[in-house]
Order: sequence, then C-alpha cells, then structure tokens
Amino acid sequence: MDSVSDTNRRPHTNSLIGLQAAVAASALGWLLLAPPAQGQMLLVPLTPTASAQLPRLAFHGETRLIAAGPLPGSLVVEGRRSDLAGLLRHSTLILAVPPGGCRSGAAA
Repeated sequence: MDSVSDTNRRPHTNSLIGLQAAVAASALGWLLLAPPAQGQMLLVPLTPTASAQLPRLAFHGETRLIAAGPLPGSLVVEGRRSDLAGLLRHSTLILAVPPGGCRSGAAA
C-alpha cells in the first residue's frame, strides 16, 4: 500500500517543483528588468495610443532622450524612475536597459 501512496504523490510533487521553478524564473526575470531608481531606462509603449503620447508624457523634469529603443516606438531615456512612473497608467512599460545597452539609433 505504501508503493501506491508514493506513486500518487510523485505527480503532485513534480507539479509543485515545476510551479516553484516558474515562480523563481519569473522573480529573476523581474529583477533583471526592474528599472533603476535613477539612470537609463527603456520605455516600451504597448498600444498605438501610448506610442503617440510617449514623447509628450516622458520628457518633463530632468528626463532626457538617449536614443530610439530596439522595439517599435520605444525610447531609451535617462532620468528618475519616480518622474516616469505615471507612464504606467498610459500603457507604457518602464524597464532596465540590458547590460549591453539597447540603442538602435544614433544618440539624440
């Protein structure tokens, strides 16, 4: 009877291990993409409306344009995360710039 119980537990244990691995991978991914408090950030608009509004909404305070980003409509900027936090309400992601940079065009 113990062998039947062990067999029934294995699929459940495997699914828990898989779930833990997925949570760990998601957390690691978020840590790698979390924008810094200050520095270079990638702004990625998620809708055509957000793409059209991004230049008007992103540049206030001390935020400055570094380059066009690698994704359509995206921008690499330098500034403070707190100044850009309002972009989240306008369907725009604020991400960390990958270690190699992500400039697709000439610096502005």
